[in-house]
Amino acid sequence: MKSEFMTVGIIRVVLIVGLTIGSTSMTNAGEPSPTMPHTGHCSSLYKKKPIPAKVLRALVASHGRWLEQRNHPDHQRADLCQANLRQAALAGANLERAQLEGAILRQANLYQSSLGQASLAGADLTRADLEGSNLSGADLRHARLSGANLARSIGDEAVLYNAVLVGAQLHESTFERAHFEGADLSSADLTDASFVDSYFYGARLQRAVLAGTDLTGADLRRTVLTKAEFHQANLQGALLDSAQLDQARLVEADLESAYLDEANLREANLADAILRGADMRYADLRGAGLHQADLEGANLEGANLARANLQSAKLRMAIFYHADLDEADFREAHLDHAVLIGARGSRPIFTRGDLTEIYALKASLQQAQFNEARLESANLVAADLRGSNFTHANLTQANLQEANLQDATLAGADLTGARLNSADLRRANLRDATLVSVTGLTQAQLDTACVDEQTQLPPELHRSAPCSLAEKKTRP
Repeated sequence: MKSEFMTVGIIRVVLIVGLTIGSTSMTNAGEPSPTMPHTGHCSSLYKKKPIPAKVLRALVASHGRWLEQRNHPDHQRADLCQANLRQAALAGANLERAQLEGAILRQANLYQSSLGQASLAGADLTRADLEGSNLSGADLRHARLSGANLARSIGDEAVLYNAVLVGAQLHESTFERAHFEGADLSSADLTDASFVDSYFYGARLQRAVLAGTDLTGADLRRTVLTKAEFHQANLQGALLDSAQLDQARLVEADLESAYLDEANLREANLADAILRGADMRYADLRGAGLHQADLEGANLEGANLARANLQSAKLRMAIFYHADLDEADFREAHLDHAVLIGARGSRPIFTRGDLTEIYALKASLQQAQFNEARLESANLVAADLRGSNFTHANLTQANLQEANLQDATLAGADLTGARLNSADLRRANLRDATLVSVTGLTQAQLDTACVDEQTQLPPELHRSAPCSLAEKKTRP
């Protein structure tokens, strides 16, 4: 009885261990790790050995026959894993599906070669010539391609996890739906290349050249793109969340509907860029250049735009909810119907800007410049506008209820039909201002402001004492 109980117990332990191992194996098979290099067993006869040119030609020829008749016993797939193929002459060679894991191909001539679905994990292709080659579906995990020439090559769906391509030439190449997660492409040239729907999560591309590159729908989250060149690049719908784009040059780049949440764009040049509908929540745009950029409908909630240049930018219906606008320059920008609820900033410039029907409830924009700006029907309820300059601004039908306009200058401003209920006008300069048909303005409010003979008042109100006397009455 005791022996039978022990036997049952042993069987249970074996079953549990077997199931655990099987479950682990299934999990690992279903979720390959991109961070681990290929460490398959290498049984090549040429492992760590140089291959004579004649032998290499014979191996390539045999491999070509194997590709045509894989079941033929006399034809063999090329197994060159870890082989020394330094400076090998393989121009035009058909090495599709060849086994080249860990092979040394430094400075090899692979011009217009076919390496589709080849196994090149961990291979050393430093300064190799792969111009015009076919790398579609190739496994290049952890491969070293620094200084390699991949110009006009095709690598759709290739896998380059953690590959090193520092200074590589990839201009006019096509790597659509390819995987570059964790790869290092610092200073690489990707001019006019196509990386549609490719994956670059966590990759390094600082100082890379991507002028005219098509990155539509590409995943560039958490990439390092410091000082990268994106002139006229296509980044429509690209994912750039938390990307480092400081000092990057994105002049005339197309980022329509791109995702830039929490991206670092400090001092980036986005002049004439297209950012319509872009998601830029909490992005760091301090000192960024957005001159004449198109940000219509963009979401800049919580973004930091301190000292950013947005002169003549298109910002219609853009969202600046709780954004930081310290010293931001919006001169002649189009901000009609924009949302600035809770936006804050000292000394921002909106001179000659179009702010028609903006919604800036409780915004804090002290010492702002609104000279000659259009603010028709603007909602500035409870906004803090102390010391701001509205000289010759158009504020017709604007809602300034409970707004703080202490020390503000509204000389020559048109406030026809504006609402001023409970607005703080202490020491506000209303000289030559038009206040005809304003609502909510009381004599008590007016007596704390500065008016002159040219100030046009509603018929029920009269001019207050000279400004100097009003100042003495209201001075704390």
